[in-house]
Amino acid sequence: MKLIKWDRYEIAIEKVKLKDPSGIFTKIQKDMQIVSVKCWEQLAFATISSLKAFERNTNKARTITGEILLRLAGTLQIHEAISKVGAKKGENFMVAFGEDAARNLESFIEENNLQKIPFKDCDVEKVKELIELAALVDVL
Repeated sequence: MKLIKWDRYEIAIEKVKLKDPSGIFTKIQKDMQIVSVKCWEQLAFATISSLKAFERNTNKARTITGEILLRLAGTLQIHEAISKVGAKKGENFMVAFGEDAARNLESFIEENNLQKIPFKDCDVEKVKELIELAALVDVL
């Protein structure tokens, strides 16, 4: 698990394997998101950017989890974002944010019998490219 302390938040990220992504959406909590992206760093940046957008009232989506999707996909259309980066069968990243994010994410993974998958940092150049995509939402 990757854990980032930002402001008053913890941002916890874990990689999991989904057999059937359709069932997860009814169980996921409001302070969590699950996405199919290449790099955990991309998800961390999108999460922090989304939290900042809500603090500044510059958000494009109605929820932080929706804002995370928009930023990861680099679009303002939620259906397009879901198509591009929404959870899929196989490997996905989960993020939880809030005061007890690490504990909440760990509990959720355990309660839902999700398989954790080891993951590494992405190549710096790839991360820069993906972060630029997430930053586009601020200028759209």
